Amino acid sequence: MTPSIVLADKTVSGSAVLVFTQSLSISPHMEVLDMITSALRTKNDSRDIRRCSDARERFLSEPSADLAGVRPVIARSWFRSKAAGVDAVADHGRLDDGRVDEHTLAAAAPFLSNLDDIAADMGGYVSITAPNGTLVHPGFLREMDSFPAGYSLLEDSCGSNGEGLALEEGRGVWLAPEEHFREDMRSNWCFASLVRDPFHNRVRAVVGLTFPGDRVAGIEPPSTMLMLEGIVSRIEMEIGERTSSRERQLLSEYLRAIRRRGSAAIIALDGKNSFMNAKATDSLQDSDFSIISGYAKAVMTSGHELSCEVRLAGAGPATLEVSPAGLAGSSPGAIVVVRQHAEAGTHDDLDAAPHPAIPKSPIEVALRKRLDGVSGEFERMVDLAARAVQHRKSVAIIGEAGSGKTRLAEAIAEFGTVTVIDAARRHSDEDSVQEAILKSSVAAAECLLVKHADVLSPVEAAEITRLRAGQAVSPRLLITFTRPTESTLALSEAFDALEIRTSPLRNRREDIPELVVALAGEFGKRPNRRLIATLTNTDWARNIDQLRAVVSNAAERSRGPEITPDDLPQGFHQVLTNGRLSRLEDAEFSELRTALQEANGNRRRAAEILQIGRSTLYRRMDFFRTRGFDV
Repeated sequence: MTPSIVLADKTVSGSAVLVFTQSLSISPHMEVLDMITSALRTKNDSRDIRRCSDARERFLSEPSADLAGVRPVIARSWFRSKAAGVDAVADHGRLDDGRVDEHTLAAAAPFLSNLDDIAADMGGYVSITAPNGTLVHPGFLREMDSFPAGYSLLEDSCGSNGEGLALEEGRGVWLAPEEHFREDMRSNWCFASLVRDPFHNRVRAVVGLTFPGDRVAGIEPPSTMLMLEGIVSRIEMEIGERTSSRERQLLSEYLRAIRRRGSAAIIALDGKNSFMNAKATDSLQDSDFSIISGYAKAVMTSGHELSCEVRLAGAGPATLEVSPAGLAGSSPGAIVVVRQHAEAGTHDDLDAAPHPAIPKSPIEVALRKRLDGVSGEFERMVDLAARAVQHRKSVAIIGEAGSGKTRLAEAIAEFGTVTVIDAARRHSDEDSVQEAILKSSVAAAECLLVKHADVLSPVEAAEITRLRAGQAVSPRLLITFTRPTESTLALSEAFDALEIRTSPLRNRREDIPELVVALAGEFGKRPNRRLIATLTNTDWARNIDQLRAVVSNAAERSRGPEITPDDLPQGFHQVLTNGRLSRLEDAEFSELRTALQEANGNRRRAAEILQIGRSTLYRRMDFFRTRGFDV
């Protein structure tokens, strides 16, 4: 069906305007230029703009000044701008995180890029703004010199402008140059229209159209506004048309969740599409969506519900309730409910005094300087470590390979002198060396750190206990291991060790941005937001060890001070392409990795432990390597 524009003549201030029917459809390749030039006029007798300029000067010096002659929508905006403390002369605007979902951008791209090309011939430009009022710079639009990506156009940060006014009023608006509150903005005609979700009234983005007043001598604002809203209407129709039956099913699950739990932040996603309510867009930041997406993917893979405690940048401490959505096909979606916790010190009784914040001990402060994280799991780990140091207790640290056991043990060991034994390395040497290390260092050490203690034999564990028991001062022992064994249990019992578990990164994704920033900083680099989002939304089979390897590789490949996703090694891209392991494959991979570790890399011995043939072992190792997993 050929798209059409219906034109009708109607007298408004002596000029013809475009009247769009409800069935308006505009092809991105039609003559949008005709629509713009129909709206731009050489005369402008609709209002006396000079009176508006004079009224603004009176209003700035005297807030109670008469604003007769100023459009009510502009007068309201001026009052809001002044109440927010916006400087009418200088730019004190702020930067913020904002995002427009990829489906909206894809639907808008052909229409807005065509409009942007035409606007460029008149000295103007097209912009797109996130629902929270911050500018985004998609690749299909020209870069703007005036405002950077992330610049907040909300009225309370930069005063009256098209996008901020549209969000405040909840409808499309326009401003003449003299109607802007801030002096440096009083040179442009600005138009803005809201892109709404075709299925409910949520704002997906704001489209702005700007023309310089000195290039466009006269303009018919209502006609231009109708033209812009017609294009936005077509973008909304395109969003609806792009919604497949699978997406509609996800939307149905999302709406069902909204009806049941409407007061919480709710997100529905299937790895390609996503829906979220106003509570989610208002309370969550861009970095939070990467964290939530990672947990949702785990549920989509396993098919089982998940509930976990997280600390989000926007919502703070919260519980994520993630459940699979019953979609057709092999890859189900997920429904995420974010339940925010009341912050410490808040009360239902507003007259009650808040609880004072509990100060962190010097021990905890010192530990945090060595460790990076913000998650609830991280907080519990640091709290237990601080208690162990304070009471001089022995510690047994258990966790998956690469989850930070050694880093935590070394941080604890800094509170005193320590002797370190790596049981895995020692077993690769001669027995005489092993015996010498035991007898020369174990007995004299104030604190003994044994890495990979699950490699020790029961006889060796008993010898360590015997040598340490002869000390006059109460001896301390730190052990790290990936799985409990007879030796680790015996040592833990003999030294009354406090157990601390280091969680894998998949269970504390909100720590990944902190770790990425810290790891990049070791190389004098900083990661950009896209890189952090990519790494946060990735599974890390070898946890921090693998994350460190990827970030260090990317840091060395980057040419400037900033690391971007383009700097990531090719092997990492293969992991992203091949995706997750199934639940069964993940269990098999874990068993394979454990067996190889027990066998110190000896494949024949690993095959015996797994009770499979060596050819089967090699075949399975090759399978996981082709999926991007290092075994």
